[in-house]
Amino acid sequence: MLIFQFFNSYAQEVNIDYCNLKYEIDTVGLSKTGILRLNITNNELVKLKISDEFSEVRIQPINVEKFEKNLNQFDKIPKSIIDVNCLNCFGKFKNVKPNTTISYSININDSKFFKEILTQAKATYRFNIWFDTIDMIKYSKSKKCFSRSFTSDKIIYKKN
Repeated sequence: MLIFQFFNSYAQEVNIDYCNLKYEIDTVGLSKTGILRLNITNNELVKLKISDEFSEVRIQPINVEKFEKNLNQFDKIPKSIIDVNCLNCFGKFKNVKPNTTISYSININDSKFFKEILTQAKATYRFNIWFDTIDMIKYSKSKKCFSRSFTSDKIIYKKN
């Protein structure tokens, strides 16, 4: 009974909101280079501490379809999201001022998740990219918020 009273007296509910961030994905040249750019803009009124690195283990292809030439259609490839725990994937955190964008270059050809799913050379794939950005923000005294994961629009990728 005493333990319950202790927790009841000192427990407090903390509501932490999502940070006001804008995500943009640049896939121009993706089929040629395998590189996409992720741009994150801080739309908060205060600086946010955002990781200066974006590891390839934080992205995965989802809703993957492969183009079948003989049927002239895309066929779904079964896939589930793989849970990843990466404790050393963020490098340093830097202050990003309001209305400032931080950019990351990500090579999907280096990602083990893309290698496992997009296996056939000279094939055309269509998929969304799931970005795990939950741990990208470090709490600060001025702002306690977190970033949500997000999914890109459909992307068509021609693997060489």
